[in-house]
Amino acid sequence: MTENGYGTEMSDDEIGRYLYERGVGVLSLAREEVAYGIPVSYGYDGDHDRCLLDLGFGPESKKERFLETTRRSCLTVYEWQSPTDWHSVVATGDVNELGDDIAYDLEERYYEHARDVELSVFGVPPEDVDLQWYELSIDEVSGRTSR
Repeated sequence: MTENGYGTEMSDDEIGRYLYERGVGVLSLAREEVAYGIPVSYGYDGDHDRCLLDLGFGPESKKERFLETTRRSCLTVYEWQSPTDWHSVVATGDVNELGDDIAYDLEERYYEHARDVELSVFGVPPEDVDLQWYELSIDEVSGRTSR
């Protein structure tokens, strides 16, 4: 660990491997100077520097309203085991809707790595949840680790 206690910088390969393995993080959105962070599952596509997101929207979705107004988003992926055992990666870029007809290989990549959640946890019947594919096109990424 460095003298200042903030860990060491992760290499590009370490960052890619970490994003590939984790599959969950917090997506931060913004609307009129108000921030909104939501837990998400994702599949990392290192070949195209992006994270694939299968987002669910209930009626009157706050998430959907924030997505409509967010110019740049931030995905934070981290784990903390102890003060001397942690990792953190922050990926920033544009979030864009992919539409319902994404290629099978992209959907397969998502489900291979994402840590999906049961739709019933949102208090909305699953049939009332509108699932839509998005991508976070990463243009900036950084990572730090205690190791």
